[in-house]
Amino acid sequence: MEEILLVDGYNIIGAIGEQEGSLPEDLEDRRDWLIEKLAEYQGYTGIKVYVVFDAHSVTGIGKVYKQHQIEVIYTKEKETADERIERLAKELKRVKRRIYVATSD
Repeated sequence: MEEILLVDGYNIIGAIGEQEGSLPEDLEDRRDWLIEKLAEYQGYTGIKVYVVFDAHSVTGIGKVYKQHQIEVIYTKEKETADERIERLAKELKRVKRRIYVATSD
């Protein structure tokens, strides 16, 4: 069975940041750090990982790209990561596919 992990990026960064003082100070570096860790996880487990970052307070149409074989998604203007993850889960839903969501919400 195929498995997919959908990650609320800023939510997880915030949760880790409260517990671990070794995270980079800069937000961009924190995003890169998380993506690298998720890439390691994907490589180890074989679970396909998507990470979604909120951009709802930033103008624009959103952005999707690959970094370290991870699908990185920035939401479009006025869209939250939660909304995008819900939509993505519906789009990816298949009979022989298991979808997990990582968030601290």
